[in-house]
Amino acid sequence: MKGIWEGLSIPPFIGDGPEANLRKRVACKWHPPGKGWLKLNFDGASRGNPRVVGIGCSIHNWEGKEIFLRAHPIGIKTNNWVELVTLLEGLNLCKKMGVKNLDIEGDSTITINALRKGSIPNWRLNSLLTWAIELCKGYERFMINHIYREGNKRAHELANLGADDIHLP
Repeated sequence: MKGIWEGLSIPPFIGDGPEANLRKRVACKWHPPGKGWLKLNFDGASRGNPRVVGIGCSIHNWEGKEIFLRAHPIGIKTNNWVELVTLLEGLNLCKKMGVKNLDIEGDSTITINALRKGSIPNWRLNSLLTWAIELCKGYERFMINHIYREGNKRAHELANLGADDIHLP
């Protein structure tokens, strides 16, 4: 029997139930970060669970210009593992770039909630999460936001390229 993860925040239905929510998800759009900020969008792709996985992340400036992207495969792992590793890779890239203000956005509810709460139900992933939390503390300012997949298209596309064994920087 699976335990209940207290404090889990699932993005709520928008509107009047599942059909209205689906319409809102389809209409979900990506927006650039505020002036002086960069936005990291991340996603992991899995061809099963566990199966071949790929990472995809994209960094945009406040004008909406993509200034960096990454996609590559990382072996056979689970979907939640690849989401956290993709986040870590994106956070490390931003550190190397000297980013001070970072808007982090992903479509993995589990990863976003874990980052906000500081814990994850799967103890095997806690060391990855701890590392991500420590990296976030190094920024002057950062925000963590969930976005539906429909608004995270670029990172999703890159992750799928990675899972298909395509390497981009």
